[in-house]
Parts: sequence; C-alpha cells; structure tokens
Amino acid sequence: MRFPVPILCVLLFAQSAPVCAALGAAVGPAVGTAAGVDQAQAQADSARAKASARVTSYNGYSVSEVVEPSGTTVREYIGADNVVFAVSWQGPSMPNLRQLLGSYADQYVSAASAPHPGRRAVAIQSDQLVLHSGGHMRSFAGSAYVPALLPQGVTPDNIR
Repeated sequence: MRFPVPILCVLLFAQSAPVCAALGAAVGPAVGTAAGVDQAQAQADSARAKASARVTSYNGYSVSEVVEPSGTTVREYIGADNVVFAVSWQGPSMPNLRQLLGSYADQYVSAASAPHPGRRAVAIQSDQLVLHSGGHMRSFAGSAYVPALLPQGVTPDNIR
C-alpha cells in the first residue's frame, strides 16, 4: 500500500523521542514539567530518559549519541559554541524530524513533498541546509548539516 508523501512526512514527524536540541539551536539543560512544559513534552522527555546516551569529544566539537527506545541511533554534532551544526540518524525507525531539524523542518517537508523518481529518498543541497535521508521499512538513515555552522576543520565526511 502506498501513502502520499505528505502523509508519510506527518507520520515520520510523529514518531520517536526528541533529542537535546534542534539543528542550528544551542544545546541547553532539559526543562521539567514544573517549568510549564506541556503533557506531550513531558511524555517525550520520559521516553528519552529510557534511551541510552553518550558524548564523545573531538577537536573543536563533540558528538552526543542517543540510542532511542526504538533502536534508532541519533547523533547531534555540537560545536565549541554549544550550537548543533549537524545531526544524523540510523536505525529501524525515523526519528522525530520536526524536533531534530527545528527551524529547518519546513525545508525538509517541502523537499519530501516534491515528486521523486524511484525510491523516496530526499536530498537538499543549498547554502542554508544540506540533507540526505532515505531507506526503507526497518532501515532508515540520514544526515543534515548547516554549512555556515561547520566548525573549522570539520568536513561533511565527519558527519555519519
């Protein structure tokens, strides 16, 4: 059964727990329900707490890797300025791309809604965003980065 691309985008955005910060946003401490976070956010934070996480430091940036309860690995690439300059994902389900891409999510939705020959892979190559996403049931992978935010010495090949 084939679903129209906009419906698939909505379904993909509705899945998974959020990551710490969105692409292009500063990483900050988690906010609890006492600060006025809505019920959906509280549930997402609870699901994320069940995920395993680790942070690895490199020269000029760090990578926060979270394995979500679904088994999908999400990596946030964080510059020395504490801003997420890239994200990547791989696993049996798509992460919540609305949360992961933040203000860049609309560009993804627009590109995903356009007709694609063959597979439903999505690629965006612009000055503002470079994104590659594809896969099939139980095997999804992708990455996105903001070229202007790449730290000195970091290349797109470092984003896996």
